[in-house]
Amino acid sequence: MTGMPADTEQEAQRLTALLSKEVESHGLLLEEVALRPSGKQMIVQIIVDKADGRDSVNLDELGEVTTTISNALDKDAAYASADPYELEVSSPGLSRPLTAHRHWVRAINRMVKISLSDGTKLRGRLLEVNDADVLVAEHREPAKKGMKTKVLDPAIHAFENIHKAVVDPELNFDDALLDTVDSEDLEG
Repeated sequence: MTGMPADTEQEAQRLTALLSKEVESHGLLLEEVALRPSGKQMIVQIIVDKADGRDSVNLDELGEVTTTISNALDKDAAYASADPYELEVSSPGLSRPLTAHRHWVRAINRMVKISLSDGTKLRGRLLEVNDADVLVAEHREPAKKGMKTKVLDPAIHAFENIHKAVVDPELNFDDALLDTVDSEDLEG
């Protein structure tokens, strides 16, 4: 491993092949492998996710899969004799683009920002996800300060017409949505 930027994409692909089964043994998916030089060492960033898209990776699962990945890298000839490297294993962040179906499923009942292929941008609550499209209740900001946000009737947007989408974190969360949360999730 040379640490040169030209090598990083090829090395990331090799590590993806090497580590996929290791990660899957924990019931997780290997979402992404990225390498970036930092001074004289390489940072190996690995993102893992739940396969079903409904739950998030918890800290215990993250710790266990990190140990497995670290052990696999220690046995790999390129890393066993390599210069020091830093391993970062995490779950996808909130700012991750919604690209896979499971990302959309996890975002149900959250606010999302969507850029459509025709250039239209909208912000709204994701209500449903199907194989071909999503149902979003668009929220339009008021024209004047102090006025209420206008919530439009839900509209269907086909995946093929969505250019980019991300979860839009809410600072003023609607307490009524807590009724949709399973109380067992809060206890664990």
